[in-house]
Parts: sequence; C-alpha cells; structure tokens
Amino acid sequence: IVQDTVDSSVTGLPLLYYRLPVCKPDTTRMKGRKRKNLGERLAGKSVAEHSPYPLKVLQNKQCTSLCTVNFSAKDIKRMTKLVKKQYRVKMILDGLPLQVQKSLSGTVSRGYPIGARLVNEATSEMDFYLHNHVNLQIQYNRDEAQDGYVRIVGFNAVPVSINHDPRNLDATCNDKPTVNRRETLLELSTTVANSDSTVMKLSSIPVTYSYGVEWIETDLPWTDRWDIYILGQTDDSGAHHMSIVNSVMVVMFLGCVVAVILIRALRKDIAVYNDIEVDLEDDKEETGWKMIHGDVFRPPSTKPMALAVLVGTGCQLAFSVLLTLIMSQTNMLNPMMKGKTVSNIIMFYVFSGTIAGYVSARIFKFTGGKNWKLCTIYTAGAFPGVLISMFLCLNIFLTLYGSAKRVAFFTIFLAFFLWICVASPLVFLGSFLGFKRDVMEVPTRTNQIARVVPPYNPFLDNNLCSLAIGIMPFSTICIEIYFLMGAIWLHQYYFLMGYLLVITIVVGVICALLSMVMCYIRLCSEDHRWWWKSFCDTATCGVWFFLYSIWFVVMRMNLTGVLPIIVYFTYMAMMSLAAGLYCGSVSFLSTLWFVKTIYRSVKLD
Repeated sequence: IVQDTVDSSVTGLPLLYYRLPVCKPDTTRMKGRKRKNLGERLAGKSVAEHSPYPLKVLQNKQCTSLCTVNFSAKDIKRMTKLVKKQYRVKMILDGLPLQVQKSLSGTVSRGYPIGARLVNEATSEMDFYLHNHVNLQIQYNRDEAQDGYVRIVGFNAVPVSINHDPRNLDATCNDKPTVNRRETLLELSTTVANSDSTVMKLSSIPVTYSYGVEWIETDLPWTDRWDIYILGQTDDSGAHHMSIVNSVMVVMFLGCVVAVILIRALRKDIAVYNDIEVDLEDDKEETGWKMIHGDVFRPPSTKPMALAVLVGTGCQLAFSVLLTLIMSQTNMLNPMMKGKTVSNIIMFYVFSGTIAGYVSARIFKFTGGKNWKLCTIYTAGAFPGVLISMFLCLNIFLTLYGSAKRVAFFTIFLAFFLWICVASPLVFLGSFLGFKRDVMEVPTRTNQIARVVPPYNPFLDNNLCSLAIGIMPFSTICIEIYFLMGAIWLHQYYFLMGYLLVITIVVGVICALLSMVMCYIRLCSEDHRWWWKSFCDTATCGVWFFLYSIWFVVMRMNLTGVLPIIVYFTYMAMMSLAAGLYCGSVSFLSTLWFVKTIYRSVKLD
C-alpha cells in the first residue's frame, strides 16, 4: 500500500502523512519509490512512501495494533485543527485510490477522514474524535488472474475511533469486529472527568493505532474497477450533451453570419466596386471597407512586437493542448492520471517552441520589425517566465507553511533546464526559419500617410466591446469548465476527454468566426485598426474565465485561510492567461486570413 498525502478540499494544501503524530513503518519499508512523472513532481508528489499497514494477499486480520504514540497538547491541538478542516488520509493500492462509501447517498469519497466531530448533548459544544483504527476492505477476483494470483478491483476503508488502553489492549482490540461506539470513541482532549465529577488535565494522552484487513471476493471485472469512482458522481451526461449542442448552435449561427458576409454582402460590394460600367463622372464619394484598402494592412502603431509574441505563444499553447487531448482518445494517455496529463502538456509545449518562434517571426517581420533577436527572446521567455515567477513565489509560501504541495528544488531546476536548454533553442530555430522567408504578400499597397478614422459607434471603438465579445466563446465552455474545475479543486474525476477535445475545437472556431464578423463591421465603419482589436476581442475570454473562478470559489468551495485562497487564484490566473492567449491567437490569425481574402477579391486602382 502506498501512502499518499493528507489532503482537504477546504484548504487545498496537502500535508505529508508522516509529519503527523502517527505510526511509521520500519526503515526498510521507508524507502519511497520516486515518481518519474513531471506533473506529479510539480504537484509536490515527488516521493510516495509506503503505508504503515503490513499486508499479505488473502490474509484477513481483525484488529492488529501498530504502535502507541503519546499526543502532547500541541499534537492534540494540531490534529483537532486538521479534523476541523476536513483533512482526509489518502492511500493507493495497485493504482486504485482508497475510497470511503457514503451510506446515505451511495457515492464514494477519496480517502478516509482523519477524525470526526460530534455535538456534546450535555454542553452543546463540539467534540472532536480521532480515527485511530481503519478497517481495510480489499475486493478481488480470480477469474481474470493467473493461477496463484488475484486481480484487485476495489479498495475501501471504514474508519473507526476507539480508545484503546495500551495496558489492556485485548479489551478493545480482539477478534470481535471493531466498530464505532459512543462510549469507546477516542476524544482529542487532555481533560478527563473523574468519578467524583472533578476534571483532571493531562500533559499527554497515549493513542494506539490499529487496523484490520478483509479480503472480499467479487465477480467485478478488472476493466470496470474504476466505475465506482465515476458512476458514484452525479449523472451529468445531459449537461455535457447540452454543452455540445449549445456550442454547435453558436457555431452554426456565426457560420451563417460569416457566410452571409462572404457570399451576399461581399459579393454585392465587390460587384459594385469592380463594375467597369460605372459612371466615372459621378463624383459621389464611395464609402465602406474598400475605401481603406491603402491602410488596412498598415502595421499597428502600438507594440507590434508584443502582438507577435502573444500570437506565437498562443499558437504554441494551442498545439500542445490539442495534441494532448487527441492523445487522450488513444491508449497513450489515461485521463485518470492527472499528473501524466500535465506532464504531456508541458513536454508538448517545450518541444513545440519552433511553432511559437516561426509564427511570431513571420508577424513581426510583416510589421516591419528589425530586432528579431529581441522578439525571439521575448517569445521564448515571456509566458514561461511569468508562470515560473508566479510559481516560485507561491512555492516559497508553501515551503514556509510546510505543505506537501511545495515543489523540490530539483524539480524546479528540471523545469528551468527544459525551458532554457530545450524550449528556447527551438524557439530560436523557428524564429530563424520565419525571418528567413520573404515578407507575407498582401493584395494591397499601404499608403504613406495613415487615413483618419471617422467617428463611428463609440461602443465598437471601446475596450468594453472586447470584454462583451469575450463572453460569447466563454459561454460555450462554461459547463465543461465547471466539471473540469471540480476535478482539479474538488478531487473529482473528469474522464470525458472527447467532450473536452470537441469543446476546445469549437471554441477556436467560435473565436475565429466572431472575430471575422467584428472585423467586417469595423472595416465598414472605415476603421483600419483591426490588429490589436482582433486579438483582444476573444482574448477577453480569459478575463471571464478568471471572473468565473471567483464565482466558483465563493459558491462551490469553502476555502479557509489566506494561503489556500492565494494558491487557488495563482493557479487560476495561470490558466486564465493561457486560455486568453489561445483564443486571441486563433482570432488574430483568422482575421488576418479574412482581411487578405476579401481584399484579394476586389479590383483596385
């Protein structure tokens, strides 16, 4: 049995089990096995230690004592605080997490609670009790195993609080079943009531840990052993289907709008503009998007290098996430292994640095930029540098708190090595290839003097417009984000990776169509400043993502303390930034293609 961390959904800050006053296994059993997974290392799970429970296959045990630990007043106060914050002890057997079945709902929870709290009817105060005994129930089958072997298909626990007397252990730890009884509960308190109604305060109390093992044969197939973790959750298949239907309807609506623009409006405008029979003596000034053909490809006057860096980084993120989701549809990636999923995203991001360098170089060269080395350095270091800086600051607080979520120095060095020695050279390679190519060809020539943008709808020329536009792509993914955040923060399981892949692609399509429509509206108003606006229109989806995370922590989570909230918002800021870069880069490249397409179809003087 592998001993995992002691975790809580209230704080989100896991603790190392053996840092608590508990029984420790022998030194020969304390040799942990290193997890090679980078994702688990970044989550603070670099070492998995063996549990203190000796186990032999098919050998049942009733009540077996492990050791006796003297709880000081400080230990009692600490364990009481952990019970208040709903910490749970987690273990793993044959890849299966330990589960505790809820009797009322029939659902399961990962890990058993470290203790319980009950209301004292005499004083109306809350008393806290420690679960110092655990009954392990291991389900197995023989049908799918070789002779002499068994297949483990279930790993359950029943926690018990029982006040063992070390001097008379046989009275409470014997061949009889060990269950919770009110009169034998182990209270976390140093005060003891005497027979004469006086209260005596002790400097420490002895706590004896014990356990029992029961092997249960079942006909559950080994391939279905994860069903109880998945089916135990609320049936949300209808919500996933509605999310897909909602996204498809939005795509169809925006697709029809773009089709109308390209087929009807543009064809009509182009026919008028290209009409050779038009009366040349008609001095009526033309209006519309054709009038700004000499300025539509004018590079942005504000930070063109920053735009190139953001678009290139967004393309790199899109490639790594989409490739990971595609791999999840095969046997190469198990969605239950969250650490491996994070590892794949990181490794794909590292080895796709060529894409970021190439895209940013092509855009920066088109805008007339010359300092390609500085652009490449920003592309290689801006986004990873921000994330690593946030991560390092957070890791300092986690280390001072003593949380198991803190990351070892070697893991940080490994991530830094991948960034500097692998990702950055690949970005320079892609940038070199991008700058070596000729400048992108456009169908029009840019005037030397910029055209003055006439006044038009002030809302379309406002940052609030981009913020309002960003809510549309977010509305199509908010349902999947709800379940995804439950898997990340509420220790649930998200296994519908096919839905997530479809939603990710659909969001990209929505961002592309939406940016084309907004660009056409602005071009018709003779506003040629579409570069940054096309990026920001849907990049604000990341802003809505972060605002949604605020709602989620208020309505769905019960975090206590300042540090858990800092940890939560730090990681959500990282994910929101990545989402904004993905949406913004897709929108910009789609709008660039759209503008080149419509102006290539017009016969210009």
